Amino acid sequence: MILLYCSLLVIDTRADTVNATLNCTVHGGSTSGLFLYQLKEGDAVSLGFKRPDKNGNCTFGLNVKEGVYFFKKAGGKGHEFKYAIYLKAGEQKKIDFYVSKLSIDYDSCSVTKPNEETKSLQTWLNAMNAYSHSVASKPSLGRGKYAQFERFSVSFLKSNKTANAYFDFWLKDKVAADLLYLRAANYFGFGRLNGTHDTEEGETFYKPLLDKNIINDVRLLRTEQGMELLDYVFGYWKFKEVNNVQKVVDNLFSAENASRINQKAVKVAYLLHKMPNIKEYEDFRRYVEPFKNIFVTQDQKEAYEKRYNELGPLAKGSQGCNFELKDVNDKTYTLTGFKGKVVIVDVWAMWCAPCLQEKPVMEKIAESYKDRNDIVFIGMSVDGYAKKELWKSFVKRKGFTSIELLSQSDDAFYKFYKISGIPRFLIFDKEGKVVTVDAPVPSNPGFKKIVDAALAVK
Repeated sequence: MILLYCSLLVIDTRADTVNATLNCTVHGGSTSGLFLYQLKEGDAVSLGFKRPDKNGNCTFGLNVKEGVYFFKKAGGKGHEFKYAIYLKAGEQKKIDFYVSKLSIDYDSCSVTKPNEETKSLQTWLNAMNAYSHSVASKPSLGRGKYAQFERFSVSFLKSNKTANAYFDFWLKDKVAADLLYLRAANYFGFGRLNGTHDTEEGETFYKPLLDKNIINDVRLLRTEQGMELLDYVFGYWKFKEVNNVQKVVDNLFSAENASRINQKAVKVAYLLHKMPNIKEYEDFRRYVEPFKNIFVTQDQKEAYEKRYNELGPLAKGSQGCNFELKDVNDKTYTLTGFKGKVVIVDVWAMWCAPCLQEKPVMEKIAESYKDRNDIVFIGMSVDGYAKKELWKSFVKRKGFTSIELLSQSDDAFYKFYKISGIPRFLIFDKEGKVVTVDAPVPSNPGFKKIVDAALAVK
């Protein structure tokens, strides 16, 4: 099945909400889901999805503020949005998407009778995406071509004026923020912060990123790349400070990042962007709670309280969620059955390459505690009970020496700890209480320090 989504990111432009209709047709993938996203202060927030009928048709009836929407295919490469539309009050628009079975993104998108704003925005997106694709993973090439693209942006804004003064103002801000994004993202090759990074040869090119005012620039709230831009800028600053990729990743969300932002709207947007990724109650207390008073709208307050309440049961010292699972020999184990021992839980799967990369490290650490009887290491596979025999063979073939248990992702343990990504490492003390539900990976020196600290508690 080809899964597509029509992610419509809303730019909040006018004070009044309006009714508008999008009639979408997917050609070549009619069973695809069409997802709706809204642009809220430099970030894309999901509004849900609809599934087309047997003819590939579905309709979005919207009661939103006039603004900009983007379309994107689920599973496509990168974070950019390729196709856009600007909706006005009362408009009804027909959008056709074309995709082949082998495509990783829409092959094309056609908006019937697009307005001038749509044409202008689409022209910018085409140029920006073409540039970023041409220099991705090639920082030196990006540095060389950036000035040329910067000159293009100036001529683009001059030749793409519309009768909509607000739109023109917004687009100018978006272009400025996107240029900052292209410069910052180039340092990491438009990839992950723990991936490759540029050499010292580009120091002059990246010097503008050292300007502390960047993170207080409200223009970055005008683009769907705004929060990613902040991630890249903070990542660049940290790397220049410590010259260590792992520390950059560890500090991707840190106390200093939120506290460095002085502009309240940007600070709130950044915190809202990061809150879903905070896995521990203590981190929320440390990184978000000090700024509770700047969450002033009803939506902001509700988002804060929701995450606070979700993380409360995961607090350090709270009673661990019990499990009852079987190992490769069908012997049953429970968390409560390990009272008197520090319990290390490694959540993994046979298909997870990062999980398997950490497995030998975990085994080596476990070996270092073999003479102690107050600690146990548990591997908890999420491969599912339907793959029981395959899992058993896999574990035996790999020769894992820790206790290995089989589970699946809809078990109560995973729901309770909201485990949506693996590998995930959880540590419980000798009373079965939480030490951490999101420990560093074993290859991180911080992992063993947490284990030793838990063992030292009498």
